Amino acid sequence: MMAVGFAGLHLLLTLTIALVGIGVVGVALYFVVRLAVQHALKAHTRWVDQGKL
Repeated sequence: MMAVGFAGLHLLLTLTIALVGIGVVGVALYFVVRLAVQHALKAHTRWVDQGKL
């Protein structure tokens, strides 16, 4: 019976660590994409403004 308890705890711990890891990667990816889009928009704005008379 003890082996079943440890197996359940191991499964719960593994799933928790996996979900936290996915969350951290998701947040990091969000900020990388957000910064890339902001940079692209600023560069595009500068490019458009240079074409104005």
